[in-house]
Amino acid sequence: MDDRYTRRYNRRMNRYRNPMRGLATGIFFIFLAFAFYFSKSFDSHLFLPILFAGLAFCCLFGAASSGNPRGIYGGLYPFVWLLGLALCFLIGFWPWILLPIGVCMILGALYNPITTGLANSSFMANQPPPQQYQQTYQPYQPYDQGYQPPPQAPGTYQEGAQQYPYPPQPKQQYEQPQEEPSQQEELPP
Repeated sequence: MDDRYTRRYNRRMNRYRNPMRGLATGIFFIFLAFAFYFSKSFDSHLFLPILFAGLAFCCLFGAASSGNPRGIYGGLYPFVWLLGLALCFLIGFWPWILLPIGVCMILGALYNPITTGLANSSFMANQPPPQQYQQTYQPYQPYDQGYQPPPQAPGTYQEGAQQYPYPPQPKQQYEQPQEEPSQQEELPP
């Protein structure tokens, strides 16, 4: 139990020590500054292409910060789409919107070669291997007798680690409901 919490804590803290995450955020702010500068200085139609290109590289570096081949592969899709949108806003949508669609179809077809190549690359050699969790299986126990509450002494309750007796209570007597006459009985006229 203790080891599981230690691993969870280390994963959470290592998330903040990864320099690639900071790089992705820095790239976003640099591209955002360029987008504002070039949209004011030259043409106003350059804002969205520069912004989308910055977001594309931010997604790519953010996915690379995971250190997982499947995570990096998953970051390729937003990278392709955001660069495709930047291209579409720069030169027009039709027929250029077909370009990210085609590239994503090729990425889908090359899933295994891309992830195996990433796993075998020198970039992934610096990453710690993924931890394998072992599941413990308990043998099947038949459920014959229903819920069985934990045994307690009658008339006691537990508070903390101590057992205390219940205070005596007077017995309450409930009135029995009266039976209503059935509809088959005849009522006197």
